[in-house]
Amino acid sequence: MNNIKKLILASLGAAISVMAFQCGKDYTEPAINPNNVHHSGCLLHTDAAAKGFENPDLVNVEYNNGTVHVTHHNLLVNCGTAMMEGGINVTCTRNGSTIDIFELEDENNPQANCFCEVDNEFDIYGLERGTYTFVFHSWYPEAQTLTFTF
Repeated sequence: MNNIKKLILASLGAAISVMAFQCGKDYTEPAINPNNVHHSGCLLHTDAAAKGFENPDLVNVEYNNGTVHVTHHNLLVNCGTAMMEGGINVTCTRNGSTIDIFELEDENNPQANCFCEVDNEFDIYGLERGTYTFVFHSWYPEAQTLTFTF
């Protein structure tokens, strides 16, 4: 009987330790896997080494039955990436109503000495109606943050 008490107390102590350790951590929901990722190919290019295009980045979001279709217009990428179908890797994470979207060039793409604007599109499944903050990350120095309600 004494060994059973010790075993129960040890198990209880371990469970409390694990719970206390987890309480201080930020909760991030599992990664969201974007689907149907594709881009337009090069719409406009330059040999400039910096973002010097006249067209600003624009983001359109359409909601339909739990699916969000995102179009990121005028995303600036290396010309080598712009010529490769599927050359932009898109991953997402969610923390509550904030969705971080990472649009990064595939490191295996050929690199060219120019930049292109592309329209990058993808779908995110399983979002309920609400207000979300989308944070777009790319190689730009600063993330682009936009809020959408659908």
